Amino acid sequence: MKKLCLFLIISKLAFAQTISFEEALNQTIENSKDLQKQKINIDIAKTNSDFIDGVNFGKVSLNSDISRTNHSGYVFMGKLSSREATFKDFGFSQMNEGINTAPKDLNYPDSYTSINSYISYDLPLFTGFALYHQKGILKLQEKANEILYNLDKKTLEFEVLKAYNSAVLAKDFVKTMQKAKDTIGFIKNGAKEFHKNGLVTKIDINEAELYFLNTNSNLIEAENNFKLSLAYLKFLTSNENISDVENLQNTYLEIKEFEDLYKIALKNRDETTLQNISIEANNKNIKANQGSYYPSVFTHLEYGYNDDKFSTSKDKDYYMALLGISLTLFDGTRSAKVEKSRLEYLKAKLDFEKLQDGIKLEVQKAILDYKAKQEILKEKILASELASSVLNQAKLQYKNRLISMTTLLSQETNYRQSQTMLLNAKYENSLALARLNLVLGQNLQKDYKWNF
Repeated sequence: MKKLCLFLIISKLAFAQTISFEEALNQTIENSKDLQKQKINIDIAKTNSDFIDGVNFGKVSLNSDISRTNHSGYVFMGKLSSREATFKDFGFSQMNEGINTAPKDLNYPDSYTSINSYISYDLPLFTGFALYHQKGILKLQEKANEILYNLDKKTLEFEVLKAYNSAVLAKDFVKTMQKAKDTIGFIKNGAKEFHKNGLVTKIDINEAELYFLNTNSNLIEAENNFKLSLAYLKFLTSNENISDVENLQNTYLEIKEFEDLYKIALKNRDETTLQNISIEANNKNIKANQGSYYPSVFTHLEYGYNDDKFSTSKDKDYYMALLGISLTLFDGTRSAKVEKSRLEYLKAKLDFEKLQDGIKLEVQKAILDYKAKQEILKEKILASELASSVLNQAKLQYKNRLISMTTLLSQETNYRQSQTMLLNAKYENSLALARLNLVLGQNLQKDYKWNF
């Protein structure tokens, strides 16, 4: 049993993996079910476009139908089609009975079997430009799905960065709490030595022990948070072997004037491209609906055989060539459809203007947030350095019995809190910069550094 447990531990360690941010990003993009679904949507859009091409190429059909009837009209037409009609079929055998005589051969024919086999070709020659504009709309939909794929990809990249840095933050919290535990453990042992020498009371030892236990609880919580962060990374990447992460990831961006960044956002944001596609699609829809005012021209070609049995005899063949023109003179719904499509076009243009305003606000907020996070980070760095200096002074003072255990532990707590706030500030700063890149429409997987 012990050997088995040891084997399982060794196997687990063998597959354990410290994953880099680039690896986590690539694995997430590769294994994302949502992105795979979006790729399928792209293929579906291509299929829809191919459908319109198929309509323009026409339709070739191979047909065969068999009928048996004693219906006088069908029997007579069947015999004519198969070139089997005789004068007898017209009732000529009863001509001597007078002109008003109902011919039995014509009105009450025997049952007749008709087999019609033919190949046909139907082709729309002109549809009032409707098919042309419909194909254009479908091509735009295909392009829109590609843009949506890239938009989802950018959002997912940001989520990976956030998750990865969250795991790094959790890992650093563990290190901070472990150092705090070691420091308080050292203080506790020192207090015990002082107590042996009669320099401090038992209260100092108990107070140090209380802080030690609380710190250990915080360490356990930090370790659990790290495990939870890794679990989310495993979920995103579909990689169950992740056991550790590397360092905090920071994208780079040279902050210039707001107007420059705003122009970059308008150029790069997929949402603007999508809205332009929507405007163009609505414009094509107007023209497609206006196509109903034009005539439709179509053709039907047919070649086949008609007999009372399956036959390919030249005596039984026939052909048909049809050219048709259809023009709708009045349709009460036609003008309403055109007007509706025109209004949808106007809505799309207004949505684009609204989108531009929204992007402008997003860029402003992202810049302000990032600059604020930078300033906060600077302050937390200084605070951490000061807290470290104060703690070192407090240790020296306690050693010389100039301050109490309570004061010393209070300074240790202040230092630990400053470290925690510094880690949070670093994380928030990295997140603010990544969010600014996202607002500007940047793509993490293409490049990790951007210069403007």
